[in-house]
Amino acid sequence: MEPDEIVVARLNQGATVLRYVDRTPSRVTLALGRNKQAKLPADRVLYATGIVPRDYEGFLKFRDGAEKATKEIDLSEVWEVAVDEQIAMSVKEIADLYYDSDFGPAEMVALTLHLDHGSDYFVLQDGGHVPRTEEELEALRARRRREAENAEAAETLMASLNSGTLPDPMSRLHENFLEHIRGFAVHGDEYTRSYAAHSLLHDASDGTRDLQRRAFDLLAGAGVFSDDEPLELHRAEIEEDFSKAALEETEAIPRNSLSDDRERLDLTELDTFTIDDADTRDRDDALSIETVDDGFRLGVHIADAGALVAIDGAMNMEADRRMATLYLPDRSIPMLPPEFVHHVGSLDPDQVRPAVSLLVSIDESGQVQDYEIRPSLIRSRAAISYVEADDAIADETRGWHRVLQPLSELAQTLLAQRERAGAFNVNREEMIIKVTAPTDIDVRVVARSTPARDLVSEMMVLCNSLMADYCKVNDLPASYRSQSAPDVADLDLYDEEGVLRPLTRLQRYRLMRRFTPAVISVTPTPHVGLGVDAYIQATSPLRRYPDLVMQRQISHFLASGEPVYSADDISSVAKRAEVQMREVSRIEEARRRYWFLKYLMLTRLGSPDEADHFTAYVLENEPRRLAALDLDEYPFRVRAELPNMIEPGTTVTLKLTGVDLWRRQAYFLHVQQSAETQ
Repeated sequence: MEPDEIVVARLNQGATVLRYVDRTPSRVTLALGRNKQAKLPADRVLYATGIVPRDYEGFLKFRDGAEKATKEIDLSEVWEVAVDEQIAMSVKEIADLYYDSDFGPAEMVALTLHLDHGSDYFVLQDGGHVPRTEEELEALRARRRREAENAEAAETLMASLNSGTLPDPMSRLHENFLEHIRGFAVHGDEYTRSYAAHSLLHDASDGTRDLQRRAFDLLAGAGVFSDDEPLELHRAEIEEDFSKAALEETEAIPRNSLSDDRERLDLTELDTFTIDDADTRDRDDALSIETVDDGFRLGVHIADAGALVAIDGAMNMEADRRMATLYLPDRSIPMLPPEFVHHVGSLDPDQVRPAVSLLVSIDESGQVQDYEIRPSLIRSRAAISYVEADDAIADETRGWHRVLQPLSELAQTLLAQRERAGAFNVNREEMIIKVTAPTDIDVRVVARSTPARDLVSEMMVLCNSLMADYCKVNDLPASYRSQSAPDVADLDLYDEEGVLRPLTRLQRYRLMRRFTPAVISVTPTPHVGLGVDAYIQATSPLRRYPDLVMQRQISHFLASGEPVYSADDISSVAKRAEVQMREVSRIEEARRRYWFLKYLMLTRLGSPDEADHFTAYVLENEPRRLAALDLDEYPFRVRAELPNMIEPGTTVTLKLTGVDLWRRQAYFLHVQQSAETQ
């Protein structure tokens, strides 16, 4: 070969027309352009033309002509001649069959490129080109047809999505590709076919680097998702509909189930009542109180879901899988079928319902004299809201005052006892968010500690701690919740007499960060955060599966003297529940955050008269980090950049500058520092 001679050599991307420079015994140097060279093994040179062009433009003209001729080559007739023999052929042998007349270097270069870049009819094998069999050729053509169909379907789908619609009609391929985009919008790169979604979205990225967000926007624009789609539910694969078997089982349960069970203690003449939020529909606990000679006979009555839900039935299977009712601002996803909860299980007024009743003899000082647990029948006299209960406690002219007022006093006595035993009562306000339409968002801030809420809370703590005591005394396998004491020596929480002082906001924040999560085990150990020696959860069997299991365990033991669940069974449920309940809490918090941010965006962002200004309480302000703050107006934690000299415990003013619903972020700018500190 001579310098600048035109050759065909195989580079990484396939056969290419190049110019020869020089060689060593084993390698050749080839020019890749005007000023770039590559050294290759000598056997990578496929064909030397013997042509040395006068200049670089002559080389380009020859190369372009050969590449154009490559696209016009059709080897079908050559394949028909050679297919039966199935022997490897050289490029020269194929050229002899293909060209009708004499051919030269240009034709050889074109044919070499054609064969190396992938001929339908021949495949490189054993140093030559072997004709494909008829079956191989048909398979190749079928694959090409599929690729073309896929490309067309992808193109039409993405064109439709970009215009805010879906293809009409939707083919199977459209649906498959749409599912990839949907999976990617939900899971991002964790989606198993994310590479397919990347390929589809690459040309529709709209200039954004966040392809997952682009996928969501396209789906929302076409109506596949709503603008407020709860992606958290999709990620957790939470289903809203119940199985057919569970619904059929619900229908088969009589509406007055167990109401004539003579084995149950008849408490229908007691003045029992429920206290819940006004819109609650799953009332699973009721209360009663009677004055007796040495104090009170207190009743905590829990809906006996365990007796109504068959342990081996479809409803129990659904409850086990869901683990808890999910309460979101725009919907609730129940653990048990609503038909069962509302018409069979819920302790609604004037309905005889089966219950598990804790009957406690307790004196005015809050000392428990005795207690018993009995399967019962009750009839609630009223469904009272927290607001109504607070009014009745405070106003002796209100109905139920004579019952609620002494019960409230007893609850405060029990609370004081628990605090003396080490309990911490951290009463941060609570934000209630209700969504009736995408732009109709109601946000209310309620005190977590009111007389009525404290009353209910104390009765549930008493019930769960006494049921834990019952399990402990009777060696009944149970899932106990315990919590160790945090180290609070440096927080100055107690006065000289060891009484807990009222906590400042900063102390509450720092205290909560010291607590470790509750531990669940089959061994009864103290729950320091609640100030009790042992604690289980059994008071919400319509809403939490572990409560249903524990209630069923106690009820079965009361009836037979034997547990229905072994310690291993209880432990298995507890471990699964611990994981799933954290996920439920995370989803609930994420959806509350989303709707609150949207509320801020709709009502406060960019508002006149400084409505986008908020006072906030500084919780942390570390160097080189955004400060952590609590908004004064709402129990909502935010981050913002503050000057380093601003200390925790200071009140500052923030301006809302932006809301990013996709990232679930609100952006605040520090406006000024107030002189007020707390």
